[in-house]
Amino acid sequence: METVFSESVVIGGGVVGLSVARELALKKSKVIILEKEPCNGSETSSRNSGVIHSGIYYPQNSLKSQFCVDGNRLLYQYALDRKIAFQNTGKIVIASSSDEVSNLENLYKNGHINGVSGLELLTQAEITKNYVEDLTVVAGLYCPSSGIIDAHDLIMALESDLQSLGVIMSNNTFVNNIHSNSSGGYEVEVKSKESFFNIKCDVLINCGGLHATEVAKKIDKMQADKIPTTHFAKGHYFSFTGDHPFKDLLIYPLPSKDSLGIHVSPDTSGKIRFGPDLNWIENLDYSFQENIKEKFYVSIKKYWPGIDRQKLHPDYTGIRPKIYGPSEKAVDFKIQTSDDHGLHGLINLFGIESPGLTSSLAIGKYVSEKALK
Repeated sequence: METVFSESVVIGGGVVGLSVARELALKKSKVIILEKEPCNGSETSSRNSGVIHSGIYYPQNSLKSQFCVDGNRLLYQYALDRKIAFQNTGKIVIASSSDEVSNLENLYKNGHINGVSGLELLTQAEITKNYVEDLTVVAGLYCPSSGIIDAHDLIMALESDLQSLGVIMSNNTFVNNIHSNSSGGYEVEVKSKESFFNIKCDVLINCGGLHATEVAKKIDKMQADKIPTTHFAKGHYFSFTGDHPFKDLLIYPLPSKDSLGIHVSPDTSGKIRFGPDLNWIENLDYSFQENIKEKFYVSIKKYWPGIDRQKLHPDYTGIRPKIYGPSEKAVDFKIQTSDDHGLHGLINLFGIESPGLTSSLAIGKYVSEKALK
């Protein structure tokens, strides 16, 4: 069996894994990326709203708030530098009834604490006059730093950077086992097509996304009580055909504990979609349940009474890797280092859901610095 050596191995080729690998390579580390899918970013990274979040939702001093605010700035700059399709659209979070206004004000305060700039509380008259006329709303929170990005363009730009940096990207590659050597470093047993080979490395980064906990279970010295349970949260998106009043603007209802709600998001071509909803599932399943159309229609009609039900069309689904269940308290990103599990050179990333896309470049910087210190 062939054995190769690389200073660093990154498991997972989503936007976070690609960003981590890029930062490691920029720091002169030799890097191999292992991705089980034929194409990078084909799971969570490309099955979301493509929204660049501002950072208003997340608890003070959390990794989500830190990485979202920093990642927002980094992602806009990277998109400009690499000519990635994006729009700084801005976003309005809306209160549809008077009893929701206090929640809106709390979001405003939380955003300020997290360092989100330019936030503005809007009255009903200001929203309908200056932004969206046909909207049922009593107040809103304007977030000028929110926007949208083409996730596929982002993935391709990162891939291009990695190629120029000499990073090896091995797709269709499955990790079978990971051995932690007593003398330091790791030996990763992988299968690629019909061949098996080993990779020896000093640094191992688990960016497995939906599969991160399963990857961690394959590390022979990883303590089982350090591995969280991943819960799958599935969301549907409906596209909309025909005229609409939203222009190039994100419109969000107030969030719930587990979801930011069925919102309006344009893409970089100007089309709009609604979603996602939230469905807890046991196994990965991207099929579309068309019988949920009525649920979407009722939810959207609360803030857009003029919606035509017949112009809603099934689009796609996405699944988030949450490390808490439906009856549990929402938790932060979990980025484990040797301080947590005692294995030098290993970093596990668990529960990298929203705002993972926005946070990806910031996470890359953080993880690479932890890995190579």
